[in-house]
Formats: sequence, C-alpha cells, structure tokens
Amino acid sequence: MKRIFTKRILLIALAVVVVAGGAVLFLKNSSDGGADSTAEAGGQIWTCSMHPQVRLPKPGKCPICSMPLIPAKPAAKHASTNEDSGSMLELSEHARAMASVETVPVQRRKMSREIRTVGKVQYNETALANITTRVEGYVERLFVDYTGIEVKAGDHLVEIYSPDLLVAQQELLVALEGQRNATLVESAKRKLLLWGLTQAQVDDLVRDKKVSDRITLFSPIHGTVTEKMVVQKAMVKAGEMLYRLANLDSVWVYLDIYESELPWVQYGQMVETKSEAIPGQTFSGRVWFISPVLNEETRTVKVLLNINNTERKLKPGMYVSAMIRAELQSDGNPAPTGVEGHWSCSMHPLVVLPQSGECPTCTMKLVQIPGTLASAKPEGEPLLLAVPVTAVLDSGVRKLVYVEKIKGQFSPVEIVTGPRTDDSYPVLSGLSEGDRVAVRGSFLLDSQFQIRGLPSLFYKEGQAAVAEHQHGGASSPPTPPANSAKPQGHDEHKP
Repeated sequence: MKRIFTKRILLIALAVVVVAGGAVLFLKNSSDGGADSTAEAGGQIWTCSMHPQVRLPKPGKCPICSMPLIPAKPAAKHASTNEDSGSMLELSEHARAMASVETVPVQRRKMSREIRTVGKVQYNETALANITTRVEGYVERLFVDYTGIEVKAGDHLVEIYSPDLLVAQQELLVALEGQRNATLVESAKRKLLLWGLTQAQVDDLVRDKKVSDRITLFSPIHGTVTEKMVVQKAMVKAGEMLYRLANLDSVWVYLDIYESELPWVQYGQMVETKSEAIPGQTFSGRVWFISPVLNEETRTVKVLLNINNTERKLKPGMYVSAMIRAELQSDGNPAPTGVEGHWSCSMHPLVVLPQSGECPTCTMKLVQIPGTLASAKPEGEPLLLAVPVTAVLDSGVRKLVYVEKIKGQFSPVEIVTGPRTDDSYPVLSGLSEGDRVAVRGSFLLDSQFQIRGLPSLFYKEGQAAVAEHQHGGASSPPTPPANSAKPQGHDEHKP
C-alpha cells in the first residue's frame, strides 16, 4: 500500500509540473508573441520557414516539404508604414552584419548595350566572277593551272581552239574587203565580241587581217582563283564554266543574332570582330544588311557585315567572334549609328552618300536613310540613371529593389528598367539619383518581408491580403498553443 501511495504522489506531482509548464509557455507566448495569435484577418496565420508563400489558418505540416508550420509574425509589430515607402523593415547593426547586407548609391553614367555573338567569314558575293566559254572548242593551253592563284583584270587564263571562232574571224575579213555594207562589218565585230574576244583582239584582227586559230580568254576582274573546272586538252562546250574568281579585298561576315537582340542591331552600325587565328587584332565592319527571315530552328537572324580585307588575313570559312555595342539614349533606346539622314540605294545598301542622286552601281535613284543625323543630337545629353544588376530582384512580371531610406531601414521599391547592360540596368522610373539600394542580401530581405506578410517580390499587396482572400476574409478564432490548450501527460486519462 505504501508503494502504491508513493506512486500516486509522484504522478500527481508530475501532473502539476506539466500544467505549470504549460501555463508558463502560454504566458510567454502571450507576452512575447501574443500578437502572433491574431493576424490582420482576425486569426493566426501559420507559415513554413522554408516556403514563406505557404499561408494556412491552423498549425500542421507544410504541404510542400512536410516541415512543421510556425506562427507568422504580424506586420504591425515589426514594420512601419507610410505613404511614400510602404512597408519598412528595420535591421540592427548586428542583424545587418549577420545578413551581409551591402548598399551602394544609384548614380548616373554613360551606358551601352553589348551583344556578343559569333559569325562566319564568306566571300563578298558582289566580287565573284565565273569564267565560261561562249563557243565550243578545245583547250590547247592553261595559263592558270591550279586554284589559289591571284590574277589581275586582263591577265590571260586559257587558250582555246574553236572552229566557230575561226569562221567568225573570216567573215569579218570578208566584210572588210567588200566595203559595201558597214552594217555587215559591225555585225561581224559584234559577233566576235559576244563570243568572248576583247575589243583589243578585234582591233588587231582588223588591222593585221590575220586569222588566228587559237583564242586567249582573259580575266574580267582582279581576284583569286577559288575553283578550276578545266584541264589541259579538254573539250569544252558553250556555256561551260572554266574558273571561278573571288576578289578578297573585302569579305562578308554573317552573324547570328537572336530575335530578342534584334532591336539593338541597326543598319550602319559598326561591329568589332576577332578571330582565334589572328590573336591580338580586331577587324571592324559595318552592318549593311539584316535578313528579313528568321531561322525557326535556331531563332536567329542573319546579319551581314562588310569588312576590308586588303591584307588577306581573313579567309573565307573562318569563324569569328563579334561584339555589337549600342549606345543608349536617356529613354533607353539605341543611339543613332551615324548614317541616318544620308542617302543609299535600295538594291545596293553598301552605297552610302551624303546627298541625293543616282546609285553609282545601278543608276537607281537613291533613297534617304530614316532617322536623325548623329551630329544633330543635343550637346550635354543627360547620362542614364544606373542600378547594379545585383540589386534588382526580377520575378519576370515586376522588378524590385530594396532601398535604405535611413540607416538600417529598408523598403521595397518597384522600378521600371531599360535593357540590361553588362553590370547594370538603366532606371526609367522608381528611383532617384543618390538612393542607396541593397546589392547584397536582397533575397534575405525579401524573404523576411514574405514571412511577415508584407508586400514583397511575389506578393505585391502582401501575403496577409492573399491569405484573407483565399479564406474568404472570415475571421477565425485564434488557435491557442498546443501545450496550453490540451491537458498534458496522464491528466488526459484522469476521471
């Protein structure tokens, strides 16, 4: 009996201790976190420390990671609100050091958008020429017998024997002897010219009156032999190609530009290119054609550069890297390239002249390039307000920065930016010069705003308003702490 009596005394003492502990916890919660038991919507909101977007009206486990939910701290106790800055979070020096929060002032400076891409060197298509025969004949001699040879305009290429040319020469001599029909003479001369003879060869025939059974074909342009389709003693037919020549004094570079970068690429823009085969040297070219067709597989557009290559350093087929730099104006749009207001040919965009007239290549009437001359820009144009990239939190819908209003007090500010540069965004609205923005610790600040139900990156109106909307705005009675509402230990089984 004594043992049973002692056991009962121990059980009663244990129950008293448990009840007293629960009372102490309840009082502690009421004094330190009592505000946690009442949310702005009228009831306690529970959240997850790992997923602050979770907002539930009662305790339990996080539906995402199954961690126990914790009471969400009300905004009224930890933040101040005013008309200008909205919610405010105050950090002590110790908290700021622990969170590694750093701020920098917003400043104005010159900005440019840089686009880096790759391209491939190609032949200048306007400087290509095919050497073909216009009569049937036999190749008697090759003066250019391998590819890669550089020839000048007027250099001999091949010597051909052609019975048709022999007969045509005799017809001209017969017409000259008669002197009865000048039209017949001119017709015979024109026939020889159309069959590939030069004017000098026809003049020699008229002067010497000596028929040649072999005719030499000459190069019409200065260039490099890139293809040779004829061999010694071969028979050739009319229209058959013998050589292909390319003038490499200038080359084309085709760049691949993504569709999202097209607004920053303009006709007349200067581009710097580099090749790994030629280290330490850059080649400048001008954008003179932008393809109107998008490649649906790569989502890129071909942009054409024309580059001076008189030193023959760039070889067709080489890969190059390129950088396009677009200076930004105060409104965030690209600055003029320098050709605006000049005149160009719609068929030959490489022709750029300072005044109207005819195209020197095709005699078409020149059209004016739209835009304002770069020289007409006002002097002393204001620099752009720049905010570091690390300061901007981007949800894809809105951009947010945390501004330090006074020492240790941070407030979220929504901003509108222009295109990103290497390390900054131009600010179009939302900030002023001299504002201090957090460039480090911004995500931690935003998470604190989310946990406390304040307006943050993903919740423009705050999570408290979202939770109130989700639960119909009804006030639910506060949920008392588990250790103060339920009987503890063996008290639950007492009669």
